[in-house]
Amino acid sequence: MPLTLYPYRLGSCWVFDDQRTGLKEEAFILGTSEMISRVIERKRIPDAARGFALTFDSAPFDHDLKLVRCEGPHSDNPIGQLGTWYQADVLSQQMTGWLCPALLLYFPEPPKLIYAKASPLPAGVDPIWHVAPDDPRARRFVSASG
Repeated sequence: MPLTLYPYRLGSCWVFDDQRTGLKEEAFILGTSEMISRVIERKRIPDAARGFALTFDSAPFDHDLKLVRCEGPHSDNPIGQLGTWYQADVLSQQMTGWLCPALLLYFPEPPKLIYAKASPLPAGVDPIWHVAPDDPRARRFVSASG
């Protein structure tokens, strides 16, 4: 069953909050923010920087992107954390992006394929979890650099 997060822009990076998993301002980095920006721009999602719906699943559905897990060792990320690299054809451009260990809060192991779709923020949805980033209930694996 597809899951939905509501990313928003924080500085130059896309981040998301998810009260269910305790994630606050979890950043998309190392290529994934660029993938998101490319899709948002092409789809012309209004006010996406204030939030949009990002639906994803390891099973196919009506998607914008199909991310394919890169095989082999990929430990060359500059922040020194374990994570999973994915490649995708993003609107006729091959792109690679890294998903941090937060991925394992949504899947028992990094899936071989992830399907994703960006849509406008539904009416009445606030993408921001209104808790201070230093609140003990909030955590993050990766911070936005601003």
